[in-house]
Amino acid sequence: MSDSNSKLADPTVASPANAAATTPGPSGGAAVAAAGRTGRRRRRRRPARTGSLKREWSRAFMLMLLALLAGAAATVVGVRVVTDQIQRAAAQHRVESEAIAELRTDLDAHEQAGLQLLSSAPVDSSAFLQQQEDISARFDAASVMLPDEHGMRSTLREARASWQEGLSAHGLWGSQVSVLHGNHVAEVPAFAASGTTARALLADIRRASLDALDDGVAYGAQLQQMVVAGRTALFALAAVGVFYFRRRMTKYLMRPIEGLYQGVLKLQGGDYSHRITVVRNDELGQLAEAFNSMAATVHDSHLELTFRATHDPLTGLANRAVVTERLAAAFGPDINNADSKNADARNVHTDNARTGHGGRHEGLLIIDVDDFKDVNDSLGHEGGDALLIQLAHRLRSCVRGHDLVARLGGDEFAIVVLDDAGTATDDVAGRIQDALREPFSIDEVRLKVTVSMGAAQRTAATADPAELMRQADFAMYMAKHGGKGRYQLFDARGYDEMTYRAALRADLATAVQAGQLRLDYQPVVDLRTGGIVGVEALVRWEHPTLGRLSPADFIPLAEETGEIGPIGSWVLDTATRHVAGWRRSPGTPADIWVSVNLSTLQLSSDRNLAALERILSQPAAQADKVILEVTESALATSADGGVGALNRLKSFGVRIAIDDFGTGFSSLSTLAVLPADILKIDRSFLSGLPGDAPAAAMLEGILEVARKLNLAVIAEGIEDTGQLGLLRSLGCDMGQGFLLASPSPSPVLEALLTSGSRLQPPAGAAASAADF
Repeated sequence: MSDSNSKLADPTVASPANAAATTPGPSGGAAVAAAGRTGRRRRRRRPARTGSLKREWSRAFMLMLLALLAGAAATVVGVRVVTDQIQRAAAQHRVESEAIAELRTDLDAHEQAGLQLLSSAPVDSSAFLQQQEDISARFDAASVMLPDEHGMRSTLREARASWQEGLSAHGLWGSQVSVLHGNHVAEVPAFAASGTTARALLADIRRASLDALDDGVAYGAQLQQMVVAGRTALFALAAVGVFYFRRRMTKYLMRPIEGLYQGVLKLQGGDYSHRITVVRNDELGQLAEAFNSMAATVHDSHLELTFRATHDPLTGLANRAVVTERLAAAFGPDINNADSKNADARNVHTDNARTGHGGRHEGLLIIDVDDFKDVNDSLGHEGGDALLIQLAHRLRSCVRGHDLVARLGGDEFAIVVLDDAGTATDDVAGRIQDALREPFSIDEVRLKVTVSMGAAQRTAATADPAELMRQADFAMYMAKHGGKGRYQLFDARGYDEMTYRAALRADLATAVQAGQLRLDYQPVVDLRTGGIVGVEALVRWEHPTLGRLSPADFIPLAEETGEIGPIGSWVLDTATRHVAGWRRSPGTPADIWVSVNLSTLQLSSDRNLAALERILSQPAAQADKVILEVTESALATSADGGVGALNRLKSFGVRIAIDDFGTGFSSLSTLAVLPADILKIDRSFLSGLPGDAPAAAMLEGILEVARKLNLAVIAEGIEDTGQLGLLRSLGCDMGQGFLLASPSPSPVLEALLTSGSRLQPPAGAAASAADF
């Protein structure tokens, strides 16, 4: 498969409308085309502003300021007037009281002086007369100062007249004093009575002054009531104004702002269709218009982006996201109750997303174009794009109205089929094969195109859409590996095997670090004496869940993943250390050797080869007592027969054994140039012995060739005494097999070596792998 054809072949296909036009019915073309037209519509021009919040509220605040200033001025002036009125009344009363009091005091003093004159007491007459003039002046001043209210001036005149008449009647007024002689004591009571009348009149003036003061205070109270009334009227006017402007503020300011805020929340929540009501064409109205315009633009952009996110720009088909959503709808019946913010996304592909078919059985068909890279190479990417567009058109013609056709990427397509009966997916695949029999025409070039199709049917055991996708994808790859141009239904057994190998491959990456590998050792016996001359290290994997696994279960996987390098290095390092420890034990042969199997990937990789060399270079490894086994078939696949790598290893003193000899296709000339020391005869040559004469002849020939080339021989798979007897009669040096000893862990084999036992089976004994 190739993703190189994801670019646009025709600029007109990229637009949502054009892409939708090529996607009939279930692909949601009509809705998307409408969305595209909405995205291209022109915005209407906003009308000129007819109102102004700034001007209106500037006037309102000016009026409120003027009302506030008027109220303050009225308060200040009213308080001032009331205060002045009371102060004036109090001051007038104080002046009047002081004047009357001084006048009365002078009258009393003058009366005492007059009583003395009447009683012929020595009195300064000139001082008496001067005192009269002063009192007269005070009466004149008081008459000017006293107001006419309450008869104070007339009363003052009466008091003055009473005072003058009393003095004149007794000869004490003016020039009468100079002619007054003798004792007039008899006139004293009458004179005193006239003075009492004047004083009573002065007391009346004082009472009248108090009445005037009361009138002034009462007038001040009236002024205060007038001020309170004025302030109340201003407050009522202000309250009416506040209520009026509050209503206008609520209607033209607060509600539009609240509407804007709610609009922003709707927009943030994904409701791109929400619009704000324009209350009045003022600044906020223009802001609301701008918000509505912005929301419309965002809505159109959202539709376009949603279309691009859910559709392939080249073919106009739905993409992987839509397939995932459709399958999720089939697995979850409540998927269509999602939040309203997904409404626009569902509108873009209409029935594809809105028709969830929750709880129904969906069949999934994965389609991959065979040899599509050849089309790109021969016709260019433009030709490949044209082929994909035509193929998409044919695929759409093969499905029903409620099926979904999608392009997953590159040359890979998918069809989601509503398949309750279990046969609709097969029917669609058959129609596709029929539709592809007609060649494609690309720039006057006719192409015969085949596709590999894999199908998976949802069952009760299918966990989720991802598993259904994996099953269909696996079936498609099985169809492609089965010869291409085929339709393959998902095979659960093959899929389980694949997933088992995938899980095993993943676990293998950590097997060495996790310490899960173990070594068993099988003795190699001198067939003449029965003594143990060496051991073969055999790796085992103690899997945490699968138990013990043999090399055949994981070594091929290790070679595929590249883990064979770390595993092989671990085996060589561990085996050499174990056997070196055995050699130090009493009774163990000091020259016992260990053989380790090598993979051809270890020989062909400089990194892996360097790791082996580091281990062999260590003195503790005792490389001269190490045999490295390489299979004949592995050497045959190497570029130089593995000679170069084996020579590098052999320089450390190791010996080389050719394992499974006789099963490959090596010639004798090739064997002659290999740096080999030992041949290990494959167990297949012993399976028919001793009764199989041709096998015995071949075995004899191999032994003769080995002797001519000075190579030691080890026979593998010795399982009965007849095989053992024949090998001895043919002069085979060494052998190993279940008849002699089975593979055992390191402690068991160490105990066997320490005991010095000879491995000689009893007469008539036989063994097989099944016994162990």
